[in-house]
Amino acid sequence: MAHVALLIQDISACGGVEKVMHGLARDLSASHRVTLVSVREGEPYWGRLEGVEYRTLGLPATGTRQNFRHWVTHLRRLMLEERIEVMVSGYFAFHLAAQLAARGTGGVDAEGRPRSRTRIIAQEHSAYHHDRRAKRIVKQLAYRHLDVLQVLNEVDAECWRRRGLTPTVIPNYLDDQRADEARSGCEHQVDVVMVGRLAPIKRLDLAIRAFADSGYRRGRLVVVGDGPERERLLALCNELGLRAFQGANDSTVPAGTQVLFTGALRDVSPELRRARLLLLTSERECLPMNVIEAKREGLPCLSRPVRSGPLALIEHGRDGMLSAEADGSEDAAIIAELAHELARLEFDDELLLRLSCGAWQSFDRCSAHAVLPQYQRLISRLAPPTPGDALDSEQARQDSSADTRPDTHSRRVQRQPLEEKAHG
Repeated sequence: MAHVALLIQDISACGGVEKVMHGLARDLSASHRVTLVSVREGEPYWGRLEGVEYRTLGLPATGTRQNFRHWVTHLRRLMLEERIEVMVSGYFAFHLAAQLAARGTGGVDAEGRPRSRTRIIAQEHSAYHHDRRAKRIVKQLAYRHLDVLQVLNEVDAECWRRRGLTPTVIPNYLDDQRADEARSGCEHQVDVVMVGRLAPIKRLDLAIRAFADSGYRRGRLVVVGDGPERERLLALCNELGLRAFQGANDSTVPAGTQVLFTGALRDVSPELRRARLLLLTSERECLPMNVIEAKREGLPCLSRPVRSGPLALIEHGRDGMLSAEADGSEDAAIIAELAHELARLEFDDELLLRLSCGAWQSFDRCSAHAVLPQYQRLISRLAPPTPGDALDSEQARQDSSADTRPDTHSRRVQRQPLEEKAHG
């Protein structure tokens, strides 16, 4: 059993990196000692997990020179005091701080026992081509000193290989249990749903304009998330003559609402289960969790053909659709393509059924039973078990075999496709 620490910026944030680390902490805690480390103080947005330890550095998370020195000092102290063997970092600046901190952690401890240096796994959540050239050069130089550079897809991995690095590809994943839940009992609607931060990079303005131009009337455009663009997007709806409402997706929504802003939700599954289609209009994505969450619910995605993220997750015509957008297209052309696809998909129940089945099938590649063993093998390589650990692991295995509780990460359950949805 290794002591694994997961390093994030802000434990109270609802971002994708924090969500990924929360799930990883939950799953690794079954076989390792796990500590979730936050640079900023705060309460866990995704809740506290049983069997997971929590530590906060209580430091600012902005990347000033002084703050960086504090990060290194506090992380080194934490590594030594807690005998952390492997640390997984989720942000670029913290990759560097953790790697520097780890340099002083090897040797002999206070009791005269030899100990290995803390090993660092740097999760690269940004797509290679979406960084500016100067930042790519800085990363290229810095990443040569990492123990492990983990990237989320093969496209980015090949880019780093051409620069002389040897990344490990482990994608984002979701637990299997939700995929096994019955979909019957949901009040199926025909909404188009978007999930994510209301930030400029997500280009929700394109989605709203495309929805208006498409003439889509079988359902609403449901926007799940919050952020600095909310007021601007509400104003855009008003400009386009779309009736918008802010609130929960329930009986309180006024009749005739065309765009619904739900705000941020901890659990987006109900909105995905109601919907007919997920819409993704981001300028850049690495491996978007909202597409994986949609696949788990058997929901196809219509996305712009963004390199790395959507192109790595969506097979056009099989488990989703990619708009016919050329590189460097103007906004007007992008909107026209998205509007065309929305209008085409609105009444094509046969195509959507096929895409729904494909989404469920392709989710298996992004499930815990497929991805978690890759993390386990990587941790075992970085922190090989001692003879005592091996005996403990064997005892834990025997204990586990006597446990009759279901293993939600190994079950393969037949799930029903989208054909039962009432599409109008």
